[in-house]
Amino acid sequence: MKQSKDSNPTIIARETLRQLATLRIPPTPDNYHKLYNQISGNSEESTNSAIASSVSLESPMENTIVDTVPAWGETIEALLKQLESKHGTLTTAKKKEGVNRVLVKFSKDSKQLHNKLKALIDSWGTLAAASQESSTAIEVEDAIAQTGADLEGARPKPFAVESSSSVSHVTDQLLELLAQVLEQVIAVQVNDTGLADEAKVLANQVRKIEEMTEMERFTGEFKQFCHRFDEYGESGRKLQQGLLNLLNMLMKSTGELLAEDQWVGAQINKLRATISGPLDLQVIEQAEHYLEEITQRQEIIRRNLSEAKLTLKKMVTSLITNIEELSDTTGGYQEKLEQYSEIISKTDDIKELNQLLVQIMEETKQMQKSALNYRNDFLAARAEVSLAQDKINQLETELQEMGEKVHEDHLTGILNRRGLDTAFERETSRSIRHETPLCFALLDIDNFKLLNDTHGHKVGDDALVYLVESVKDTTRPEDVVSRYGGEEFVILLPNTSLEEATQILSRIRRNLTKKFFLHENKRLLITFSAGIAQLQAGESQESVFKRADEALYRAKKGGKNQIIIAD
Repeated sequence: MKQSKDSNPTIIARETLRQLATLRIPPTPDNYHKLYNQISGNSEESTNSAIASSVSLESPMENTIVDTVPAWGETIEALLKQLESKHGTLTTAKKKEGVNRVLVKFSKDSKQLHNKLKALIDSWGTLAAASQESSTAIEVEDAIAQTGADLEGARPKPFAVESSSSVSHVTDQLLELLAQVLEQVIAVQVNDTGLADEAKVLANQVRKIEEMTEMERFTGEFKQFCHRFDEYGESGRKLQQGLLNLLNMLMKSTGELLAEDQWVGAQINKLRATISGPLDLQVIEQAEHYLEEITQRQEIIRRNLSEAKLTLKKMVTSLITNIEELSDTTGGYQEKLEQYSEIISKTDDIKELNQLLVQIMEETKQMQKSALNYRNDFLAARAEVSLAQDKINQLETELQEMGEKVHEDHLTGILNRRGLDTAFERETSRSIRHETPLCFALLDIDNFKLLNDTHGHKVGDDALVYLVESVKDTTRPEDVVSRYGGEEFVILLPNTSLEEATQILSRIRRNLTKKFFLHENKRLLITFSAGIAQLQAGESQESVFKRADEALYRAKKGGKNQIIIAD
C-alpha cells in the first residue's frame, strides 16, 4: 500500500475512498480508519493524539475556517452505512461503481466532491423509496456527475419527467404494434371483406389517438370488433367440421366400394384416423400424402380394369362370332348330311355311292378345319386374357413394392415408424391367434448427440447404419427391426419371452463391443441402452411403447449401456 506524501486530510480521505472501491474491501468504519492510517503513514495512536492536541490549539479564526470545510466525517460515515444497506434492486457493486465515477470526476475539487457524494447517498434513499431499478441509479449518478445543482430541491423532478416520458413512449409503441397487428395480420388473414376493412379502419384510428376520449371510443369499437371476429372464427370452425364430416362420409363409402382391395382400405382407415384428431399443418400434410397414395392406386386400378374389360369384351365378341359361324357351318353340314342320306337311300349304284362318300369326307374335313380354327381363335383370346391378368398381377406386385418403400427408412433400409405400425398390427394378431408371447424392445444409441457434435452428422448417419447391420446379423429372420426416429430403434420379437429377448439384445451388445466403428482410422465404441416390455393381453402399441420407454430411461439414468426389463 502506497503512503501519501500529501498531508491534506481531504486528499487522504478521497484516496481512502478510492482504494476501498478499487480493492473491493467491505466499507466498514474499521476498514476505513485502517486504510486511512496506512495511506497517511501515521499510526492510530499518533493520529488520535494529534487530533486531541490540535483541538486545544485552534484559534477562533481557525474554528471559523474549519466550519467552512465540508463535514467529511458525517458524509463518509453515511457513505459507509449506505453502501452496506439494501436499496431495492440496487447492488453493492453498482453503488461502488457510482462512488468510483464521482471520485474520478471530482477528485480535484473537494467541496464539489463532497456535494456529489452527499447527493449520491441521498439518491440511493430516493431510489429505495421509489423502488427504481439499478440502471436508473446509474443515470442518477451520471446526472450528479454532470450537473452542479443541489439535490434536495431538484432531485425528484427529473425522475417524474423521465418516468412520464418513458411511459408515454412505451404507450405509443404499443399502440403502433396494435395497429400493425390489425393491419398486417388480421386484415390479411381474414377472408371476410367486411372484417378486413374494419380492421384497417381501426388501425388508422389507433394511430390518431391523442386524447382519452379517443382512446375510450376506440376501446368500445375494438371490443365490438373482437366479438364479431370471434363469431367469424366460430363459423369457420363449424364449416371446417362440416367439411371433415363430408370427407369422412366420402372415404367411408369409397372404402365400401373398394372393400376387396385391402391396401386401399388400409390407407383410407389411416386417413380417417389422421383427420379424426386435432388438425395442424403436419396432420394436413400427412392426410394429403395418404390421399395422393390412394389416388395413385385408384388410377392404376382404373387403368387395369379398363384394359381387362376391353380384352374380355374382345374375347366375348370373338367367341360369339365363332359360335355363330360354327353354328352356321354345322347347320349347313347337317343339311348336306341329310341330303346325302336321302340320295344314298334312293341309289344302289356303287359308283355313285363312292362319289357321295368322297363328298361326305370333304365336307367332314372342312367342318373339322373350321372347328379347329374356331378353337385356335378361342385359345388365342384366352391367352390374351391370361396375359392381361399377368400384367395386372405384375402391377399389383410393383404397387405393393412401392407401398413397402413408403414404409421404409431411406437411410438404414429398415422399416420406418409407419412400417412399424403395420408390422405391430400383424404380429399382434399372430400372437393372439397362436397364443404366443411378443416382446417389444426399444433401443437408443448412447451419447449420440456428442458423436454428432464431435465428428459431424455424416459420421452419425454411418453409426446408425453400423448399428442396424449389427442388429440384423444377430436377430432372427422373423424379428422385425425398425427405426422409430433419430437414434431410437424398435425390435419386435415374435414368439419370444422376456428372458429370451434379453439374451438376444445381450448378444447384439456383445457383437457391438467386439468390434469398433472406424472413422478416419480411429476406433469409436458404439453402445446402446434398451428397455424391453412383453405385450400384455389387450395392450395397445402406445401402452407397450410407454413401458419400454420408461425402462429405457432407467437404463440411461443407471449409467447407459444397459438392458432393463419394463415393469
